[in-house]
Amino acid sequence: MCLSTVYIQTKGQRQKVMQDVAKIEFNNEGYLLIGLLGDQKIVKGRIQKIDFVNDHSVILEIEA
Repeated sequence: MCLSTVYIQTKGQRQKVMQDVAKIEFNNEGYLLIGLLGDQKIVKGRIQKIDFVNDHSVILEIEA
């Protein structure tokens, strides 16, 4: 199973937003993160990096 961890990066600092993300949808409010157990969170930012091979991570960047 390939689940990801989503991070927000601001000024070079990364902060974990959500683990075990199974689905990401984009809408007018931002990115809707949907976890393996159905938990949901909306985050704003722009995708900087997606790595499904090494660390299964998604990095969203926001400008400060």
